[in-house]
Amino acid sequence: MNKWLALIVTLLLVSCTKDTYHYPDVKEEFFTGLANADSLLVEIITDDGVTRQVAESEKAGHIAPDSLVRLIGYYEDLSDGHVKVHSISPVISPLPVPAVQYADSVPTAPVSLQSSWLGYQHLNMVLNVMGGGRIHKIVFLEIEQTPPDADGVAHAAISIHHDDKYDAAVYQSRAYASLPLYPYLSSSVRQLDIKLCYLDYDGSEKSVSFAYKP
Repeated sequence: MNKWLALIVTLLLVSCTKDTYHYPDVKEEFFTGLANADSLLVEIITDDGVTRQVAESEKAGHIAPDSLVRLIGYYEDLSDGHVKVHSISPVISPLPVPAVQYADSVPTAPVSLQSSWLGYQHLNMVLNVMGGGRIHKIVFLEIEQTPPDADGVAHAAISIHHDDKYDAAVYQSRAYASLPLYPYLSSSVRQLDIKLCYLDYDGSEKSVSFAYKP
């Protein structure tokens, strides 16, 4: 066989082999997970609000037994409707606290809000912070909250409190966070207008606003 023809046949065989391989449909998303007594996920609630049973999950030491946790990770849809969960990481998701609790704390350090979007009963965000190796702390402070009006519209203003422990701004790190919205939801709330405020690295106060409809 001509060597050029042999080379073409070989390339075709390699191409066909790759084309017939089925890659699993793996999604990277924020979700809420329910862990059992062995710290294994047994259910997840996707950010579409759908509860899925977990057929297989990696054990993670950062998940407390019998807990409900906010996570980011990869999961794969299985043919029976279950999911297989891969490579999970914790998401910063503390409940909002009244701002007066932090009146005497260290000044809020800046953060950079790379992106933000609504999930199921959460406002998701990707934060960029500058640091040098110390463990930082993110807290959500409730600045203002009003109950639903006659049209069922409630309001809440939340500030990102970043305690950098006086760390040196050497390099940039990424942090995943979710602001819980369920403390502001009830059967009478048809819409929650949420305003998220933060101090940016350029020294300016910035905010983003969303309308969450349960």
